[in-house]
Amino acid sequence: MSQTILKKMARMEKRFFADGKTLIFLFLLFQGTFAFSQISLTLDSCKKLAESNNAQMKNAHLEKEAALQVKKAAFTKYFPTISAMGGAFHANSSLVDIDLKDVTIDVHFQNEYLNQVFTSIYGTYSPYLSGVDINMQAINKGVFFGVTALQPVFAGGRIVNGNKLAQLGVDAAQYQINIAQNEIMLKTEQSFWLVISLQEKLKTLDIVEQLLDTLFRDVNGAYQAKLITQNDVLRVKLKQNEVKSTRLKVENGIQLSKMALCQYIGLDYDENIQFIDSLQDIEQPYKAEMKHQQLLNNRNEFKLLDLSVKAEQLKKRMLLGESLPQVAIGAGWLNNTIMGKYNSNAMLFATASIPLTAWWEAAHNIKNQNIKIQIVANTRNDINQKLLLQMQQALNEVEQAYQQTKLAQQSIVQAEENYKIVNDNYQAGLLPLSDLLEAQSLLQQSRDAYSDYCIEYKIKLLTYRQMVQ
Repeated sequence: MSQTILKKMARMEKRFFADGKTLIFLFLLFQGTFAFSQISLTLDSCKKLAESNNAQMKNAHLEKEAALQVKKAAFTKYFPTISAMGGAFHANSSLVDIDLKDVTIDVHFQNEYLNQVFTSIYGTYSPYLSGVDINMQAINKGVFFGVTALQPVFAGGRIVNGNKLAQLGVDAAQYQINIAQNEIMLKTEQSFWLVISLQEKLKTLDIVEQLLDTLFRDVNGAYQAKLITQNDVLRVKLKQNEVKSTRLKVENGIQLSKMALCQYIGLDYDENIQFIDSLQDIEQPYKAEMKHQQLLNNRNEFKLLDLSVKAEQLKKRMLLGESLPQVAIGAGWLNNTIMGKYNSNAMLFATASIPLTAWWEAAHNIKNQNIKIQIVANTRNDINQKLLLQMQQALNEVEQAYQQTKLAQQSIVQAEENYKIVNDNYQAGLLPLSDLLEAQSLLQQSRDAYSDYCIEYKIKLLTYRQMVQ
């Protein structure tokens, strides 16, 4: 009996050990899956994702592709225009219907001998033909087809200027891509640092909660010992509830800001996605090595404005080309069965078109285009001056934001020292609880302000760098 019990216990132990290994394996598997699902993204990785997935960036590249297709279409104007034509007809009556009696025959040969023979024959037999009704009919159906090629030789410069205008469209599309990229990078950095800022505030709340928990234990112990009134305990509890409420708002803000950032960079939102960075490293203000006037030429906005003036000038040349002569040469191959048999012909030809009355209209169109050119040039000069002011203002804001981060950093040190002094005095019974709670609030505010100033400085720095790069 005892041996049977021992055998059953051995089998149970073996089964439990096997199940235990299975449980351990499943636990490790789930742990590995959880660890693998944790996605950590830095600022650089977010920018790369935004550049690849953002709809604005995709559309900017599509606009450039469309401009390239326009350029390729304009290039085809240099080559001959080849066209084919064909047709068939069947008339209810012949297109050619001639009665011999209605025709005056006047035949004359260069050979005098043949003239004499024909005159003799006609004089002998013409009386017999006067009563004969002879009718000739032809061409009542047929098929025709052919191919022609026309090569422009001179078109008033419109082909050349049209290709130049198409190239300006490609260049403009590339500058638009650069502008869109800067906007996306700036927006991505703003959204990213908003998440980091809220996470830093959450860390500050963790520190404040620890301080309040410690304070609550001390105050509650003092109250239990009848050393203080219940009002002090309530003050600490109210402060704890206030911090919990703030934590709830910050956590909701983190969730929403993460969702917004994921949507912008083209990722499906997942609560396991972590955005990693720190606000500890603050770079020195960016100093331009050249004057803003020299840096202005590198801005995409300046290049776009310059292209707009060039585009209007090319449009003026194309208007002028419409009133100039146009010359082309061509070749053709024609086939038909109109006369009842197959005929084939090849030909070469040249065309020249000289607009005689177009100068009157063209003169007014060119004057109108000159006005447009002046308007665009005035707009370019005005915006260029505003761009210079923008660059100087951006530099001033960078320097100002940097100084604010330094001041905020000093405020944290001062707030920490103040809290330490107030806490020591409170523990010694020299200061009331309200002063200690106020010192905690000042510490929390100084940390939050430092995070906000750091974010502002990073955004201002990126904005200025985009202007002078």
